[in-house]
Amino acid sequence: MRQIALLIFLVFITGCSKENNTSHASGVFETEDVIVSALTAGEIIKFDVEEGSILKKDIVVGKIDDKQLQLKKLHLQNAVYSAETKLINIETQIAPVAEEVLKYKKEAARFTNLVKSNAANQKQLDDINSAYTAAQKKYSASLDTMQKNNKAIENEINGLKIQIAQIEDNIQKSYIKAPIDGVVLTKYANAFEFAQTGKPLFKMADVSSLILRAYVTADILTQVKLGDKAEIMADFGKESMQKYTGNIIWISDKAEFTPKTIPTRDERSNLVYAVKIQVKNDGYLRKGMYGEVIFDNINAE
Repeated sequence: MRQIALLIFLVFITGCSKENNTSHASGVFETEDVIVSALTAGEIIKFDVEEGSILKKDIVVGKIDDKQLQLKKLHLQNAVYSAETKLINIETQIAPVAEEVLKYKKEAARFTNLVKSNAANQKQLDDINSAYTAAQKKYSASLDTMQKNNKAIENEINGLKIQIAQIEDNIQKSYIKAPIDGVVLTKYANAFEFAQTGKPLFKMADVSSLILRAYVTADILTQVKLGDKAEIMADFGKESMQKYTGNIIWISDKAEFTPKTIPTRDERSNLVYAVKIQVKNDGYLRKGMYGEVIFDNINAE
């Protein structure tokens, strides 16, 4: 592709110069292509894509069979429900033990007062205190066991929910969507074919603006920078040229050798640099068209 772009140097410097000889570079219009691939494996059960179709970003244009994913999701949801039924209501379960602790606490306080008034002996108070301590230990042990049991079940449920989220993500990936606003350039698959993950399905590009890849000599390169404006003369055939404006969005940092068949503004120069100029498309520009560049901040020789 770059060789083709380089070869148009000759076409425009020798051919289009009959209209003016102020051009600084020539190139070919390109698009930033996006190849849309399958994000999951399965049979393509729907695929409404045709070459030349204009698509909006995120529009669903196809579907990969997700029946097995849906069944697996249902199985995991049932497993979550089953695990949730095993969770213990700690407050309800621990209530009898808590009541026992409270009972012995009150008894200990009562017998303490009775001992002080010589209405009960110390042994009775010691027995009550022992029973109170035992009830507290039982409460702590029961509470700890219940909390650990619930924690284990909650971890199991969280693990199942993570698996469900993964399944749902794969279900979403079964929908084939347009990643950008643009036009379908090439179609690689059809409905009812089997798609492997990563298989290219179609190629599209945003044609609201095109990129003119042109080549400039070193003397021109030193006079342009990113953001500079340029006048573009697009070749519509039969000596018809249409004027557009564009902006430099990229300049190569590496030189390329110019083929011997291509003359340059400076015949001694044998190296050129690639630049990309973004041009707003009025609907008439096409990928592969030729364009001649005149940089605004360079005086014609």
